[in-house]
Amino acid sequence: MKRKHSKIDKLPSDIKEAVEQMILGDYTYRDVCDFVRDTANVTLSEAAVCRYASVQEIRLASENMRALTEEMQKFPQLDTTEGIARLISHKVLQAVQQMDEIALKEADPLKLIEKATALIRAVSLKNSTDIKTANLKNVAFESFKEDIFDAMAKENPQLYRSLVQFINSKSQEE
Repeated sequence: MKRKHSKIDKLPSDIKEAVEQMILGDYTYRDVCDFVRDTANVTLSEAAVCRYASVQEIRLASENMRALTEEMQKFPQLDTTEGIARLISHKVLQAVQQMDEIALKEADPLKLIEKATALIRAVSLKNSTDIKTANLKNVAFESFKEDIFDAMAKENPQLYRSLVQFINSKSQEE
């Protein structure tokens, strides 16, 4: 089945871009229809704008997933949460940089600070959780290692001595 192109796809690029910005903004589908009718003399239904917005939302989600995947490939030590935090931080900074002077003056600084603080808290909580998890893993490993060495010393002293000798030689090399 061939994909249908909407009337919005056929609009001049500047009008199409304005429509996409309106869809991402606080405009209703009726506002978008009125804008297109007034600027391009093209009649759109609200349903057509809704379908176009749905497709754009899927494209945006795909683009964000691709960006996240690329970030994760560049830094394989990152986990998904940290990758998402980096992506969101980047998008927020881009949005702020693209704001014109009027929009910056109209922006509620308390809301901006609140959003930034929430993002910082989320990253901080994630880092704290990572540290706690690493500590728990180390404690569990040390306990496990102790139990294994104790059992090995009792049940197979020769293997135990060989292992201790190997560990000591490796630690002296470093």
